[in-house]
This record gives sequence, structure tokens and C-alpha cells, in this order.
Amino acid sequence: MPLRLSADTVQEALDRADSRHWTRNPPRSMRVRLTYLLKHYEPAALARRLQTTPSHLDALLGAQQVPEDHPLHHAVEREIVRIWQPRVRRRAHATILANGGQMTLSFRAWLGFTATGGSSDDPRLRFLSLHLDAPFPERLFTARRIGAPESELQAILNDALSTCYFHRGRPAHPRESVSLDRIDFLEFYY
Repeated sequence: MPLRLSADTVQEALDRADSRHWTRNPPRSMRVRLTYLLKHYEPAALARRLQTTPSHLDALLGAQQVPEDHPLHHAVEREIVRIWQPRVRRRAHATILANGGQMTLSFRAWLGFTATGGSSDDPRLRFLSLHLDAPFPERLFTARRIGAPESELQAILNDALSTCYFHRGRPAHPRESVSLDRIDFLEFYY
């Protein structure tokens, strides 16, 4: 099953970008992936993360072969990508931050803003590629490492877009805000 490199959440997009720095590929078969995940989680905790039951996981582990269109394939793949090679991930982040901490973001989503004086630009579908400068890569890495919820990662990304796209070189007014909604795809490069 080929690894998807684009995502529709900030968390998954960061994990997919980290996967470009791996030194080894993760396991490919569903059984080996589940065995690896069970080394890191208790069966009940893994079942909750995958939104299934422990008995269903046992059945998958005992199956000779799991079809690629099985509903859990994407959830298992997402979990593998999330925890694979944590030291390589930390080392890549440290190198990126030591070299200026710049990352590129490409996305297609509904982007809008609210400006001072109550004016606004209603969200509209945009396709953009931007460079995110410090401190935003570090804030994203830190929030991801501590397991921040998607809403917090989204807020950091909104601040980054506000600074790097709308306010280039000028400070933002306190009543100005950017919203990135209905993400079609999101990719980070670093």
C-alpha cells in the first residue's frame, strides 16, 4: 500500500513531512504494522486510537491477509507514520531549526480574513505555497511533539499565514485574523 504524502489536517501533514526524513521504511503489511503498534500501546488503547474494538484487532492479527480496501488501513497507516522513527524526527527538526527554521507550506483550502474596522474578505478557495519563517516552524514542532490537539495546531497555522501572507513586514492589528477552513490538502516541506 503506497504511502500518501498529502493530508487534510495539520497534524497529519507534519507527520507526512517528517516521513521524508526517515532512514528506513515502516512495515508494509497490516499484520506487521499492528504488531509494531501493539509494542507501543496496550490493546485497548490502540483500539480506541483506531476507533475499533480489541477483538477486531485480534481478528486482524489472526487473518492470513487483510484486503487493502479494509476500513482500518488508513487509520493504521496514520498511526505508524505518527510514531515511526522518533529520534530521526527530532534530529531533523533540530537541524531545520538550527539552520534558520524555514519550512514551505502548500495548501488548497478556504482562506479568509477579518481586518480592522470590521471589513472582511469572505473565505474563498485558494491554492497557495508560502514560506513560513521563525518562530512558526518551532511552534508547530513543539505543539506536535507534546500532542497538542488539531485546533491548537490550526491556530498556530492561522497565525503563521497571517504573518507570512497578509502582514508581510508590518505588525498585525489585534482585530485582524486569518481563518483557514475546509482544507482540501496540506503539505509541509522542510
